[in-house]
Amino acid sequence: MLWMNTSTRISWSDKSEVMARMAANPLYGRSAAGALFLIATALCISLLGLGSGLFAAIVILMTAGSVSVLFFPFRYFGSVGVAILYLCAVTLELVTN
Repeated sequence: MLWMNTSTRISWSDKSEVMARMAANPLYGRSAAGALFLIATALCISLLGLGSGLFAAIVILMTAGSVSVLFFPFRYFGSVGVAILYLCAVTLELVTN
C-alpha cells in the first residue's frame, strides 16, 4: 500500500493524513516500503535460513502485491479490515504452531 500510494495514476479520496503526506513526497513512501521489505526479508532469513528465507520473502512480496491490487480498487477492505485480517492470520499461525 505504501508503494502503491506513491503512484500518480492511482488516487483515492479518503487517504489518511499519513498517506497524504507520503503521497506528497514519494521518497518517504518508497523508503518506508523498502525498509519494511528489508526488515521482513531479514526476519524470513533468520527464521528459515538463507535460501528458504529469500524464497519466502519473494513469495510473500508477490502475494501481498497481488492481494492489494486485487482488493484495493474494489474497496472490499479498508486499512482496518486489512489489519483485522492480518491479526487473524497471525493468531491462526500462532495457534497452529
